[in-house]
Amino acid sequence: MTKHPTRALAALALGATLALAVVLTPAAPASATAPRAAVAHTVVPASWSPVAVPTPTPDYGYSTYNAVSCVGPQFCVTVGESYDFGSDQSQIGARWDGTTWSSITDLPTQAGSKLDAYGVSCVSTSFCMAVGDLATVSSDVTLTEQWDGSSWSIVPSPEPGGSGSSLEAVSCSSPTFCAAVGEADTGMTSQPVVILWNGSSWSSAALPTIPGNEVGLDGVSCSDTTCQAVGGAGTAPFAVGGNGSTWTVETVPAGAADSTLDAVSCSAPTSCLAVGEQNTLVGDQNLAERWNGSTWSLETVPDGSPTGTSLVAVDCFGPTSCVAGGYTGGGANSLDNQLLVWDGTTWTIQPQPSAPAGTYDEVNAVACVPDDRCQAVGNASSAASGSPVVLAGTVHRPGYEEVASDGGLFSFGAPFYGSMGGQPLDEPIVGMAMSPDGGGYWEVASDGGLFAFGDAGFYGSMGGQPLDEPIVGMAATLDGRGYWEVASDGGIFAFGDARFYGSMGGKPLNRPIVGIAASPDGQGYDEVAADGGLFAFGDVVFHGSMGGQPLDEPIVGIAGTPQGGYYEVAADGGLFAFGPGATFLGSMGGKPLNEPIVGMSVNPAGGYDEVASDGGLFSFGTPFLGSMGGRPLNRPIVGIGE
Repeated sequence: MTKHPTRALAALALGATLALAVVLTPAAPASATAPRAAVAHTVVPASWSPVAVPTPTPDYGYSTYNAVSCVGPQFCVTVGESYDFGSDQSQIGARWDGTTWSSITDLPTQAGSKLDAYGVSCVSTSFCMAVGDLATVSSDVTLTEQWDGSSWSIVPSPEPGGSGSSLEAVSCSSPTFCAAVGEADTGMTSQPVVILWNGSSWSSAALPTIPGNEVGLDGVSCSDTTCQAVGGAGTAPFAVGGNGSTWTVETVPAGAADSTLDAVSCSAPTSCLAVGEQNTLVGDQNLAERWNGSTWSLETVPDGSPTGTSLVAVDCFGPTSCVAGGYTGGGANSLDNQLLVWDGTTWTIQPQPSAPAGTYDEVNAVACVPDDRCQAVGNASSAASGSPVVLAGTVHRPGYEEVASDGGLFSFGAPFYGSMGGQPLDEPIVGMAMSPDGGGYWEVASDGGLFAFGDAGFYGSMGGQPLDEPIVGMAATLDGRGYWEVASDGGIFAFGDARFYGSMGGKPLNRPIVGIAASPDGQGYDEVAADGGLFAFGDVVFHGSMGGQPLDEPIVGIAGTPQGGYYEVAADGGLFAFGPGATFLGSMGGKPLNEPIVGMSVNPAGGYDEVASDGGLFSFGTPFLGSMGGRPLNRPIVGIGE
């Protein structure tokens, strides 16, 4: 029931007809009660294209990437294996820096053993965990490896015993919590394995008795310390849910005969999607099941081919945004990709070109960064050789919102989830931030009061707490489970999983702080002052600023690019670009304005928008979808979210 690409490719080399893995793509719900008619709100790749990958190190003829994990636009890690169906076998890996993939050359080796990596999970640029197995002459044992920001090393892991064991997947929610799953062979039977990481060591989790002779876990996904793990028990799918102390067997609808679940992804503890396959009279068909926090239910999923389909990978990066992968029968000795889209309501198959006869193109895993891209990894192979493959699809949500000082919010091409407009406020709204998955947003007031809408969670605020100076803006973390508020004296206040990296609070400033932008990986932030001075904290790179340079009007806002650069915008619409991805495409500087510019936002697909206090919107390199310019407003516009 555990599926290794190595075994599948071995069958192909012997002339067997094999399966190809797939990618599936999601959309988000249509706009609800928005003040303006909005275009469809989507956060899914419209198309996929191959990305250049390095020749594996080492390369034994057949190579594949088995897993991938991303923590931001500029950091992804993929791991896999290279082999020759003989005595040569080794793990391989590559790292994405926002522009290119490069080989990881320092993965551990062990004399007399063959190391295979099947899963990887990263929570920052300085912490990843990879899992798999270590094959010796006598048996296979579990393998866990840690990246600490500078090197990889093998970490001792519990060995369940028996004739062999392997870890198939890992999910880390922090450097101090990971869960890895797999199976242990005990002669003619196998039993599931769960091990837990506490920040310094691994320990075995106590699992309830699971009936069946062939039981194993193939996928796991954790939100905080709540996890869902899925697999197969004989001919039926099964799942266990748990945390660091207690695990429970859950009831999973069986689907057709001989079914199994191969992967799971949770966007929240109460929202998970598991995928696999079910064997019917006409062959394997797609299987998907959804977890709502208490029960699993079967999803209705179309099949790409009557000759057999399967789903083996899934990544959900929002409640209505999932990408999954599998294969569909393409004819003799070949398989075709199938692409399915989950839009929060239905699955849709997207047309794809057929694979050439006699080929096996497989996507084994996929990882998505909201407002950037999805990276799908696998291999392309024939009976003679196989090479690793990465496919990329841009993830972009169109549309933007303008927010007024009374909390009124106006949506253009994006969903409306509510606002503070018409509701009592102690102090005026001064800014907003979108949740990374596009399913909600926050409004922040000058007293630090914070108001969450849609799927944007409330994690605390400075509302009702003493402040030396008023709040002037906010920024959200990469996963949307935290945020920062910034005051005009540079004081930073972190909530949820947002970490404090330092601030200008209590330090001398020539001019007050007017805005904040988070780094692409969420591990830092920039503060910008009205004179253009910029102060970087965490892992962000200082690329320059307008501090100390002449300005016609003061700086009023900042926006970061997915590549790590940033823009500063002035009240007269003058725009100043610094660092990677910050391309100057024009500005309102030197042009007549009815009212001053108050903020800006960057479109992840390229370009940016400036917004004025009367709601006038000026687009540069982005589609113009409307604005409040020329329309009556109870209070002036103070910010924009995109």
